[in-house]
This record gives sequence, C-alpha cells and structure tokens, in this order.
Amino acid sequence: MINKDKLLEISELQLTGKIEQMDEGKMNNFVQLLNSFSDNLPGLEKKIKDALVTKNNDALKKHLSAIREILVKIYADEMAQDCTKQIGKLGTEKHEKIEAYIRYFLSTLSMLSADIQKVQQTGKQADESQVSQTSQASQKDATGSGAKGKKDDSEMLERLLDISELKAEKIEQMEEGEFENYLQVLNTFTENYPAQEEKINDALKLKDNDLLTKSLTDVKDILEKIFADEMAQDCAKQIKAIGATSPEKIEAYMRYFLSSLSMLSIDIQMAQQKIETSQMAEKESGPKANKILAVDDTAFFLTILKKILQDSRYNLTCVSSGRDALKYLEKHKPDMFLLDIEMPGMDGYELATKIKESGHTAPIIFLTGNAKKEYLAKAVKSGAADFIIKPINKDVLLDKIRKYLR
Repeated sequence: MINKDKLLEISELQLTGKIEQMDEGKMNNFVQLLNSFSDNLPGLEKKIKDALVTKNNDALKKHLSAIREILVKIYADEMAQDCTKQIGKLGTEKHEKIEAYIRYFLSTLSMLSADIQKVQQTGKQADESQVSQTSQASQKDATGSGAKGKKDDSEMLERLLDISELKAEKIEQMEEGEFENYLQVLNTFTENYPAQEEKINDALKLKDNDLLTKSLTDVKDILEKIFADEMAQDCAKQIKAIGATSPEKIEAYMRYFLSSLSMLSIDIQMAQQKIETSQMAEKESGPKANKILAVDDTAFFLTILKKILQDSRYNLTCVSSGRDALKYLEKHKPDMFLLDIEMPGMDGYELATKIKESGHTAPIIFLTGNAKKEYLAKAVKSGAADFIIKPINKDVLLDKIRKYLR
C-alpha cells in the first residue's frame, strides 16, 4: 500500500484535507490515476515536443489539455492552473516564449512523475518486507536505536521551543506520535509558504479582496495547526478588516505580515537543518552539510530547487525577496547564494552588492532567463561567481554547486 504521508510530502499535490478522507477503495483509484500519469507522461511529452518543433498550436493545445485533465484528477491544482493559463496564451504569445515555458513545464512534470514513482516504489518495498522490518524494529529498539530517535525528537523540541511565535506549552504537551505528525505539518508550512506568499502578493496587485481573503484564510488555518496562535489571531483580524479598510492600510499590514511569516519559515527550516547537520556530523566520514540560500520571487522556481537538492548533502533555505534575504543574513552565514536577477523591489544585482558590502564572501550564482552580454557584465560587476540559465537543469545546477562547494 502506498504511503499517504509520503504523498503529502509532494508539494505539487494539494492533498491535505483530501487524502485523509479516502477509504481503501478511493485510495486504490487514486493510485491508479497516479500510475496513469506516470505511464502516459513520456508519450505526451514526446507529442508536445513534436508540436513545438512543427509550431502546431492545435496539437499543442490538445496535448496540454490532456495533461491538465490528469493534473486536476491527481490534485496538482497549481500546475493545472498554470497549464490552463498557458493554453490560453497559445496563438497570442510569441512562439519562443511559449517554447521556453513549455520546456520548463515539462521538466517540472518529469520531476513530479519521479517523486510519485519514488513513493510508489517505497510502498512496494515496505509491503514486501513488512514482517522483516517489524522484527528488525524490535531488535533496534532493544539495542538503542529507539533511544536515538527520541534523542533527535528531544533536540528538535528544544529548537522549536526557542521559536517565540510557536506556543511552547502546546508543543510540550504532545505525545511522541503527535509530535511526529506535528513535524509533518511544519514541513507542509515551509514547503507551501512561497506559493501562498505569491498568491497574497498577486491578490494585492489585483486588489482582489476575494482572493486575498481565501489566501489569508489558508495561511490562518496552517498557522493554527502549527500553534502560531498570535499570528493566526492577527491574520483573522485582518481578514475581517478586508473591505472595510483602505487598500493602502491593508497592503502595509500585508507587507509586515509576510515578512513575519518569512522569518517564521526560515526559523523552522533552520531548526530542521540543525538536526540534519548534527546527524551528519555523527558520521565519521560524512561530508560537511553546506548551507545554500536561494532567493527568487517565483514560488515555482524555489520548489524546483528544493526538489533537486532534497536528497543532496546541501541544506537549502529559500526566501522570496531581497529584504527577507538580508534579514536572514543578520543571523546566518551561508556557504553559497543562488540569486534570481529579475525581482521586484530589490533585484539580484542590488542584493548581491549588499551581500558583499555586509562582509559575506560566499560565492554568488545568478539564476537568469536572459543571457545578454550587458546582463552578465552587470552581474559580474555586482559580485557574481557564476550563472545558471533558466529553466533550471538538474545536472547543470549540481555541477555548478560542486564547482564551488567541495
């Protein structure tokens, strides 16, 4: 049987609140849909690439629509929405722009398919060796491995209690099983936050109060689940004020609120990474866990970076603005920076300059979709050590990182 908790870790699948309600029959049907997605993707991918080469918009629309339908069925809602937007642009956007997006979109689909297959394979292995694992688990508990798990939980508990926004007494009252579930909820918060932040910013730009209310309600719900009670209460007050307060006041509060959420996300990520770093340090020959700070205002790109680096020895922290990056640097010293160039407010050039001025000497790699000479010259002048052209290729990214972090 496929592991529901592992499926919940796939951030592209919006399964929270849905998968928990599936009985065995519905779960089996859902697994069949996931299999259909993974099995059919290679064929659809080839058809889409052929349509790009021949510039056949009708065929492209047909194949993208087929992908969108399966994405909706497996609850990959945001990817389905992005696909719908792109279908709507066929015939009106330049072909070069369409092709660049489609190439990127296909890479994200491939990574989603790989994640799904990985979860399915893990489930199969678990079914095949359940009896053996039960026996091994008993032996490990007898020899102290259970004590190590409790030690890790104890260290994580101490680090979480240091985060002032989280209600300490509620965390301390949890049983061992409840605490493990709580850690999963924290992961959900940090994984989904960049996308939630993007939705809130979009709602502010569009002055769409309905979208803002929905997005803030989603944030409030997850804040309550992680026991960030005061932030959840502030969020609830602000939701009530929407429509009755001037847009300027709403926007001013939102900027402050998003900044607070970003710092909470960073603090949680750092608590998790310190445990991982501690575990790696216990291995005599284990490599150093380098810290990488990624800054990009697009949640989609940050998700890609997380997926690529999730099984590596690198500890990745993601923020979505130059302002949040500088706040992070007040307390932390990364071993590398991955900076998007084109960001609102403070672009990558200005951020790189400020990073250098603040005394940080770690290499800066710029992420850019523009390879013009003037862009690259300006980037070098502001402190760039290297570049990665979007859409991001996994092998290129890892090669660039290894070039500077050995």
